[in-house]
Amino acid sequence: MFKYIKWNLVLALFTVPMHLMHAQADPGAGVHTTLESPLGGVSNLNNLIEKILEVVVQIGTPIAVLFIIYAGFLFVTAQGNETKITKAKNAFTWAIIGTAVLLGAWVLAVAIEGTIGNLQ
Repeated sequence: MFKYIKWNLVLALFTVPMHLMHAQADPGAGVHTTLESPLGGVSNLNNLIEKILEVVVQIGTPIAVLFIIYAGFLFVTAQGNETKITKAKNAFTWAIIGTAVLLGAWVLAVAIEGTIGNLQ
């Protein structure tokens, strides 16, 4: 059953954006003869890396929050059991490390971009 749900989700993820794109199109515009850049105004490598990291942070932040909540759930359900508390501590530690890496990559990219911008 979960196999079918998984494939339906994958199918929905690929078809919903196509429906949204068609819904926003102007029906009276006719056929477009030029191709628009899918990168949306990216003119150099710095902007491309910034756009990629922006998407990664937007997707990764809710996932990091869910893992922190999961670690809290493990703490609550441990009920004094030392092995479960150790598992919860490890889950919380790795969730915090993952969040720090995620946000640290963004900060590092912005710092490097600012330094390169000042050098030019």
